[in-house]
Amino acid sequence: MSAQETLLQASSKNAELLQGLNETAYASSALQQSQAYLNDLDREIKQCDSQVRQLEYKTKIELSDHKKYADSTTRRFMHRAVGKKEKFAEKASKEEREYVEALAAENQAKSRREEWIKNRDEARKHHAELEQTESTHKRLQAELDALYNSIFAGPTPEFPGEDRKEWALGQAKDSFNDAKRKHEAEAQAVKCLHDANQFMSEALRSLDDARSHSRMDMFGGGTLTDMMEREALSRAQNATDKVKMLVSQAQRLSPDIQSLGNIDISHGHAMSDIMFDNIFSDMAQHDRIKASQAQAEKEARTLKDLLNKAQQRSGQYQQEADSALTRLETARRELQQIRQETFEKFAQPPTYNQAVS
Repeated sequence: MSAQETLLQASSKNAELLQGLNETAYASSALQQSQAYLNDLDREIKQCDSQVRQLEYKTKIELSDHKKYADSTTRRFMHRAVGKKEKFAEKASKEEREYVEALAAENQAKSRREEWIKNRDEARKHHAELEQTESTHKRLQAELDALYNSIFAGPTPEFPGEDRKEWALGQAKDSFNDAKRKHEAEAQAVKCLHDANQFMSEALRSLDDARSHSRMDMFGGGTLTDMMEREALSRAQNATDKVKMLVSQAQRLSPDIQSLGNIDISHGHAMSDIMFDNIFSDMAQHDRIKASQAQAEKEARTLKDLLNKAQQRSGQYQQEADSALTRLETARRELQQIRQETFEKFAQPPTYNQAVS
């Protein structure tokens, strides 16, 4: 079967798919607007819920105050006994009015909430219809791609312009996939470094605690202070171990990330510190903790610099991926356009003169 015969055979299906795509093309942008509208409605309903709870509480208080006067025979009798009947009636009227006003405000807020909920239900229904339309659009696009690939995929000497656009699409796909891989790897490396930075902060806090306990120990802190110092140093060690592990993971993801320097957490010597505990051994341990703290602070600054640079690279790679995606979408549109034009040009029934020649 010739290329023209193949195109002629598929022309009705092509026209059907193109018409369906035109009819459903609005769905994608409409879905974005619909989602934004739903988000606004959710915020309004959340605010209404909070307002209703506050007004319900206020109504409850006002009702309680109202009942104190409306149902209190004792209060009424005492006011009458001292000649303040009118004052009682005025107070009772005020409490009743405040209760009625609070109840009205509560009912109004509930009415507004019901209206917002009604609008959200209708918006959700419309959103679901748009999702179905978008799904239909994607299905039709996939069918059109499959139809075109069945005819045009690979070298087609009869349509050299289509071959050039197909090659350009392949190049654009490769470029996008490469940019996407680089960005995803760098973004994951950023997460590792961010987590490492948090553990480094934890290590610094623990070293600061250890230094404080060590200072107390030099002035006769005793066994309890020793234990608290060692526990703080143990926390610092665990945190720096996690920092090293996370930085190593980040380096496997991104070759641009450099290694951190060594952080030596000095735990002292448990037995000798207990058996020969004196001001000199305490001062020596205090100096070792200060040295560990200085190392950790230096590497913390290095880590923050690594994180900042990785975030910059991630942002750059995101821009490159976005640009590559734009080029990919352009290449897809151009390929589809030339294939449509090829259909229009070649998928025409032969004229009478062509048929008999």
